[in-house]
Amino acid sequence: MASRHSQELLVAMLLSAAWAVEPTCPEAFPASFVQVAYGLRNLHEAPTQCGYLVPDMCDPSADAPCSNNCRYHTNGKDCYRPVQDVLDDHSDVEDFDGFCYFNFTAFFVGPLGDPDFPQEVVNGILMLRRSYQGLSQGPLVTINLEGEMLTTHVDSLHYAYDDVYAFSLGFLQGQGLDPELMRNSTHWISLSEQACKGLQHTYNFSREELTVADWLDMNIPIFARIHCAAGLRMEDTYPPSLFTESFINRSGYRNWEDCQQVTRRDLAKHHYMKCMLGYRNSANDMAYLNGRACLLEGNRIGHFSECTYVPDVAF
Repeated sequence: MASRHSQELLVAMLLSAAWAVEPTCPEAFPASFVQVAYGLRNLHEAPTQCGYLVPDMCDPSADAPCSNNCRYHTNGKDCYRPVQDVLDDHSDVEDFDGFCYFNFTAFFVGPLGDPDFPQEVVNGILMLRRSYQGLSQGPLVTINLEGEMLTTHVDSLHYAYDDVYAFSLGFLQGQGLDPELMRNSTHWISLSEQACKGLQHTYNFSREELTVADWLDMNIPIFARIHCAAGLRMEDTYPPSLFTESFINRSGYRNWEDCQQVTRRDLAKHHYMKCMLGYRNSANDMAYLNGRACLLEGNRIGHFSECTYVPDVAF
C-alpha cells in the first residue's frame, strides 16, 4: 500500500493536471475544506467495507476535478436518492458512517477514524497551508451575508468560505461554543447533534432535496456565491474551464458583477448533509470551524492569536 504522503501527492498531481493551477493544492477546491485532509489521505486507506471508485480515478465530466465521482462509485446510484432513504436501508447497521459509504465521491469525503478533535483542527489547518500569507496579511474583505456585514482577512484561499460558513452556523469562538469542550469527544459529538437538529428545525429541509449528488455539485457553486457576497473576482483565481453552463446555472455566478450571493440556507444545507451522514462527521466540521477563528467586536472575524483558543500550529 502506498504511503499516505504519496497518495496525497498523487491526488495533488491529478488535480494539477486537471486545472493547471500553480501552486495546486486542495485549497483550490473549496469544500468547507474541513475533511479534505482525510478525504485525500484515505483514497486507498479507507476500511474495506467503505465505498470506492471503479475505475480508481476522478470523474472527468464533473464541473471541477474530483468534485463529484458518483458515476464511478460502487454506491454511486445512492448519490441520487434522498439520503434518508439510504440511511433507512442501513438502519440495522450500528453507527452507519455515510462518509465511509460514500468514500471519495468527492475529494473531501472519507472516513475519519477515532475522534481527536483538537488534533483534527490542526490537521485541517496544516493541510490547507500552501497559500497562507501570514496572520492578517491577506486582503481585508467585507462579506454581505443577507444584509449582515462581516469583515475578515483572506489570508488563504479558503478563508472567505470557512469564515462565513462558521459564522452562519454559530460555530465561531465568541458565538457561544466553547472550544475547550472538544476535548471530550463524546460531549462534542452530542453538541453537534443538537446543532444539527436546530438547523433542521430552522430550515425544514425536505427529504427530496437532501441528496449526496446535489451536496457535491453545490459545493463549489457555494464558494462562487461567497465570492459574490465578498466582491471577490473568482474569475481571476480560477480557469475559464470552471465556468461551464451547468456551473453558472448552479451558482448564479457569471462574473463578479453578475452573480448570486450566498445565503444562510445554502451554508446550513451544506453542513446538514454532514449531519445526515453521521454526527461524527458534522462534529469534525464544527471543531475545525470553531478552533481556527473567532468573532470579534464589530463583526470582524479573527484567527489564531486573535482568539482565546489557539490551535497548536505556527501562524
